Amino acid sequence: MLLIAIQLVVLGVYPAPLVLWNDPATRLNPAVRQFFDELLFWVIGFVMIIAPVIAVANLFGRLFDETWADARQRLDAIRDRRFVTVAAIAATVFAAAAALYVFGRKPTSSDEIAQLWHARILLTGRLSLPQDPNPEFFGIDNVVDQGRWYSQFPIGGPVFLAVAMLLRMTWLLNPVLAGLTVVNVYRFAARAYGKDEARFATVLSAVCPYLLIMSGSYMNHTIVVFLTTLALAELPVWTSGTEKERRRAPLVIGLSLGAAMAVRPLDGVVVTLAFGALLARQAMADRRVAGLLLTAAAGAVPIAGLLLANQLTTGDPLRFGYDVIWGTNHSLGFHNDPLGTAHTPERGLKSVMSALLQLNWSLFGWPMAGLIVVAAALVAIRAIGRWEIVLLAWIELHLIAYSAYWSEGHFLGPRYLFTVVPAFLILAARGIVSGVRHASPRVRRSLIAGLGAAMLGAWVFPRPPFGPVGEARAARPLRQSLKIDFGPAVESLRGRKALIFITEPASLRLARRLWGLGISRPDAIRLVVQKDNCALLDAVAEEERRPDAPSARLARLERTKKYMPRQGGTVVAPDVAFRVSDKQSITPLCWAEGFVDQTSGRAIAYGPAMLRNDIGPDGRIAGPIVFVADLTGHNEALRSRFGDRPWYRLRLPEGATDRAPRIIPYQ
Repeated sequence: MLLIAIQLVVLGVYPAPLVLWNDPATRLNPAVRQFFDELLFWVIGFVMIIAPVIAVANLFGRLFDETWADARQRLDAIRDRRFVTVAAIAATVFAAAAALYVFGRKPTSSDEIAQLWHARILLTGRLSLPQDPNPEFFGIDNVVDQGRWYSQFPIGGPVFLAVAMLLRMTWLLNPVLAGLTVVNVYRFAARAYGKDEARFATVLSAVCPYLLIMSGSYMNHTIVVFLTTLALAELPVWTSGTEKERRRAPLVIGLSLGAAMAVRPLDGVVVTLAFGALLARQAMADRRVAGLLLTAAAGAVPIAGLLLANQLTTGDPLRFGYDVIWGTNHSLGFHNDPLGTAHTPERGLKSVMSALLQLNWSLFGWPMAGLIVVAAALVAIRAIGRWEIVLLAWIELHLIAYSAYWSEGHFLGPRYLFTVVPAFLILAARGIVSGVRHASPRVRRSLIAGLGAAMLGAWVFPRPPFGPVGEARAARPLRQSLKIDFGPAVESLRGRKALIFITEPASLRLARRLWGLGISRPDAIRLVVQKDNCALLDAVAEEERRPDAPSARLARLERTKKYMPRQGGTVVAPDVAFRVSDKQSITPLCWAEGFVDQTSGRAIAYGPAMLRNDIGPDGRIAGPIVFVADLTGHNEALRSRFGDRPWYRLRLPEGATDRAPRIIPYQ
């Protein structure tokens, strides 16, 4: 346990910030920059909140002990069922509050939008839609729109969202699952350790900032956390439950782990390896091979659904939508990533360090480093048992697996570590309770008072981005272009037919037109980054006028003038990602494109608008109001298809105090 504690401190607290800071490639990492701000918060919090409370508790030791004993007696009088029910409801309420306050019940990432769109496809009775004739007007970067139309994500996440849509509680899906996760944590800890550990682990889970804020979104991580903790809660039942419970546990464990693989395959495989080793060993010791086979058979059901969905969409049961969009370089391993950057073991280690670094404030939100708390808790666990081995193996395998994945994936925290957050919380609870139980009176007093002050102080004295409330306040202003309220604009049309154009920045419009030519997402990104965008825009317009295979088009586009800014200055455009070498590169078509950016007001992301489109019986976009991406001069490609309805543009004027855009006639 000491070695694991040292590993967490080295990788996530010291010297991780200095290692990452000294690397030019990661110096701008938001986790590294926030660490130094958090460090000041931890010092001030300890000096002004934790240390004074510890001093007072020991100064009035007898009074503190009597007060604590009375509080323990009152807490013990609360029945376990009521305690965990209140905690689960509190977690659900907090997560729902995050959904309202932080996210405005809106999807704020392309991942969420893609899976919500796929859920809508499933509700039509299809796994995918036929390719749209004009994919560039309807696409987003992680939705497959060549050959068939579906999201890049495994089918499990969209299935859960589709069920929630049927129940008209889509935005409440993750908050409810967060509450059920708290129940799962309690059930595991109660059987594995006892009442005290179970209750403290429950409290830590119910107030974990990252668990609550992430569960306010539509991300599929919360679904996997619920499924994996559901399997975790059944492990002690499988090993030492009653005969009736032992018959149920293999089914629940198998279905949960299989479903987790159908939502996030890598997370599901990792947790299956960690839990499966225990199950196999126990099955051999107790001669319960039939139970192990039942677990495998139950897990095979959702996995079979995943493989069948892959076969019917990508044409291969082992090929995922990720590979269709991004190519084989999207896969796990040390190789070039889809954009051509080499993913090395060193880069993988730094990615893990960055993720662990963020857990220092995401895990508890206290005025102390979270991994220091976990490391100290591990040291306080006197004897390592099988449950600590399972939890630590889960964490270690997860870290190793994601070190071999090229993307860091920040989403208000280390989202690739989100699945193992409950394991960290349970180990922390186990160690803290053990430490309090065996400590001397003075140390016990200091632990109880210090932890109480840290937990209460984090919630009562918020200062963005510190503490749970502070983190929520800091996150609320983010991703505003995705939190547009389309309701008033749609209602103003009073049900009349309309085609509404959503104007994104020039670089995104250029990428879309490349998609329309059949150019892959990674090639499109590379061309926009490497080429002079004015020259590339002219080349794209030329390609749109002549039919040809995507490979031939790509070969010609590769010969476009490279982006080479003049020494001493660059062309400043409204969209900083629209790269122009010099003023001589600006063609008439490029001037027109820049004029659109200058006069269209604040940019509006197309993704949320796409979700408002209806899907007709034939699988085509239908309905009186259709939202499309604005591709300026290329918009005339839609005239034959949507020329029977008025055309409008959506505008969000600069300086507008609300998030409601206006509809203006198309010109």
